[in-house]
Amino acid sequence: MSSRKNLEITSSNHTSTGVVSFKSGNPVLQFIIGESDMTLIGSSVRLCGQFRIRGNSSSANTIPQNASNLRISEQLGMFSIVDQLVIKSQATHQVIEEIKNYQHFMAAYLPTTTSMNDNITHLSQQALVLPNYQAHKRSVVDIVTGNTSAAKAGNSFCIHLPCGLFNGQNPIPLMQNAQGGLGGLLVEIHLSPDSNVLFGQDGTSSEMTEAFYELSNVYLTAEAVANAPASTSTFEFNSISSYYTTFNSANAVINFNLGLSRVLGVFGNITSASMINTVTANGLAANYPVNSDGTVATINQLFFLKGGEKFPIEYNINSLQRSDATDESADAQIQQEFMNAIQKFNAINRTMVKATTTEVVGAVPTGAMNTRVNGGLVVGIGCAYDVISGNGVDFSSQNFGIQMETGITTDSPQALYLFVHSKQTLMFSENGIRVVK
Repeated sequence: MSSRKNLEITSSNHTSTGVVSFKSGNPVLQFIIGESDMTLIGSSVRLCGQFRIRGNSSSANTIPQNASNLRISEQLGMFSIVDQLVIKSQATHQVIEEIKNYQHFMAAYLPTTTSMNDNITHLSQQALVLPNYQAHKRSVVDIVTGNTSAAKAGNSFCIHLPCGLFNGQNPIPLMQNAQGGLGGLLVEIHLSPDSNVLFGQDGTSSEMTEAFYELSNVYLTAEAVANAPASTSTFEFNSISSYYTTFNSANAVINFNLGLSRVLGVFGNITSASMINTVTANGLAANYPVNSDGTVATINQLFFLKGGEKFPIEYNINSLQRSDATDESADAQIQQEFMNAIQKFNAINRTMVKATTTEVVGAVPTGAMNTRVNGGLVVGIGCAYDVISGNGVDFSSQNFGIQMETGITTDSPQALYLFVHSKQTLMFSENGIRVVK
């Protein structure tokens, strides 16, 4: 008879004070879910702890007040601090899933699959997310007068860690490899640099010199099932693979050799490269391409390629802006294809996608990207390859490509964060684990 057990795991590389921060030289949190005759419920995995921001232009001990210029992304909250999520076999240290630029993945996934009600209720408590930037600043970043002691605890959080492995329906076997298990899990969370989490609300670097964020009392919780079912020699799971590139042309051509045989969908978001790792702008905000003067560089045409041929959409997607550059309405097909790549479109019943979060706007005036309504824009590009059979499309021997006609007229590099959703299989033996992609 099976029974559930609650696990609470502290970081294996925790500090003596229990406080960690990127600034103090603790960029990686590592948690070991040991080998056992149990299966892990992936959707139950939570990262918990307390978060606070400290410092200004003169002292690292100062606590931000209401008049402070400091901000973090209200759309992402605690997800903004996770730069990479790496899941390995604890027995062999073989990487099972690795998502780089995890904050940008969440900037696409989270607002597409959660609603305004989610943001102002449970997510505001669990992930410190709020759809209003000023309310978020007051409740998460600032500390009210009377609670300014550096010894005071910060805001508590408890976030899930969406990824292919943890979002799967099948329990994850923790037994040794020879018995059809992963031999335990090693979960690594790479923290994002302070300069890519914190930014000035007014678009300046005021009060940012000594500012940093810190975590305390960090631990991982999860549920596991004891007396696991009979083992098998394979384990199939979804996986997210991450890619990064830049483009700086009115005719953007993007190519990747994915090396994946069962691709279900591809999606990504765009951020001006000048906004990344700078304290003057929200470097995690998804946006349309922008020119160097901050004006929007619209996406006028878009199509996807497989081995040089248009696929799965066998025609060019011409946006509304191709015929009217002043139209600030998002192109419905580009938006629908992007959402469909993240989750089957007709299954999305909770989302932050609306007219105010998809409008085609640039970054004028200075700081405009830092003060968007409803948490910020929810825009990107993408397409689904298989939302019916779940078998995916073979890209193991053919390149994936995107071609975009944009309104870029200046020297203004744009960063594209691309994420590929695919099916993968783990094969177990006495010699270890083999990942079949």
